[in-house]
Amino acid sequence: MEMKLLISDLDGTIVETEDYHRLAYNALFSELGLSRSWSKQNYIDRLQTMGGNKLREVFAWLELPEEEFEATKKKLYQQKTKLYADLITADLRSGKLGLRPGIKRLFTEVQGAGIPISIATACVGWAAEQVIEAGLGKKFLSSLMVLCGGESTERKKPYPDIYLLTAKLSKVNAASCAVLEDTEHGMRAAKTAGMVCVSTPSEFAMDHDFSNSDLVLEDLETPKPFTLHDLQSLFGLAEE
Repeated sequence: MEMKLLISDLDGTIVETEDYHRLAYNALFSELGLSRSWSKQNYIDRLQTMGGNKLREVFAWLELPEEEFEATKKKLYQQKTKLYADLITADLRSGKLGLRPGIKRLFTEVQGAGIPISIATACVGWAAEQVIEAGLGKKFLSSLMVLCGGESTERKKPYPDIYLLTAKLSKVNAASCAVLEDTEHGMRAAKTAGMVCVSTPSEFAMDHDFSNSDLVLEDLETPKPFTLHDLQSLFGLAEE
């Protein structure tokens, strides 16, 4: 099988962003007048709860009627996402935050070989676009074959839906896709979709089980630069 598409997750994979989500939630709590905050461990404990569902706990703190949950969750998640995008794009543009090692080099090599890149992320699409533009530039953003955000599928990772949809919209067979991920639930989504997966665990995923990943690396530069040739070679291994 030949690699025809590279699909990358965003948060934790392209940029070490997981703690920015925590900071955005804490900023939201402050805006709501709640004297609460999540420590890094608090947030790690909630990482398996994807997207806006983390707000079930916040809703309970607000002591609102149950029938208001869905509307309130949507409103709060939109505000949290805006806070997240503002925090991370400001730090990317100022240089306070950089891309994870090797990611830009590999993307350049892949596109230079004529292989398209798509993004599949739990982050809301408009926010993902802002982060990608701030970190990799407007030209790279416009070069993407497809960008599927968290609103693209009802079921989130570890279900394979977002990867299968990304492959479908990119008009590439799932078995010809390689995925870059940073968490166990993302890796499981990619593997369940029948794709090759390279995992570079992010700060909050160091203790995740990546045993089903095709390859696990500290990052794309360690212990040596991970190249397009290395990525393509995994397809031969996956068929054995």
